[in-house]
Amino acid sequence: MTTTDLQFLKNLAKHNDRAWFAKHKADFESAQSRFLELVGGLIFALSEYDETLTTVDPRSCLFRIYRDVRFSKDKSPYKSHLAAYICAGGRKSTNLPGYYIHIEPGGESIFGSGFYMPEKDLLDRFRADLDSAQSKIAARLADKKFRKMFPEIVDEDAAKKVPRGYSADHANAELLKLKHFVVHTYLSDTEVCGKSFLPSLAKRGAALHDWNALLMKIARPQTPRRI
Repeated sequence: MTTTDLQFLKNLAKHNDRAWFAKHKADFESAQSRFLELVGGLIFALSEYDETLTTVDPRSCLFRIYRDVRFSKDKSPYKSHLAAYICAGGRKSTNLPGYYIHIEPGGESIFGSGFYMPEKDLLDRFRADLDSAQSKIAARLADKKFRKMFPEIVDEDAAKKVPRGYSADHANAELLKLKHFVVHTYLSDTEVCGKSFLPSLAKRGAALHDWNALLMKIARPQTPRRI
């Protein structure tokens, strides 16, 4: 990505209307093209750890710049960021963990992974794990090395109270309230526009793959084979 791309997104946030966007559509297409190239490179790099990504089309992972304003009080027609959800099922997948890359000026860019909006049966399995004294999820989120790389846990939509059936003073009460199981880190504008941006993301890919693999193991436990 370039400083020009970030400036376009800054300007879009200030002039979020169709007339301005139409006038600067070429700038958007240039930024989108570079972002698509970044996503393609990231898919290739992550495939070293995650073989489910080897045939993923980068275009299937990109989110549209156009906002869905049907049920929103904010009628701004465009998002002021570029984003992609890299997953074997593409951006619309809810039953597989994926990798999220989000480019937004002002240090608001994001790189992370996990399950976003898991279906109820999967959410129940994650909570069952957290209810255990040997919770694998809680142990990973308590790992200092992992959390130094990915300090943020997505608490968007978190329940105000511990779900029914669990004690309010449960050791993992705050984690039990989660509706998403996604970790991420923020990226500076300098990093996003740097020459080593893609390699730096790829370097962190192994830790994200391990997080996804852990969640997948809990979500889809394998039945032991009968001999």
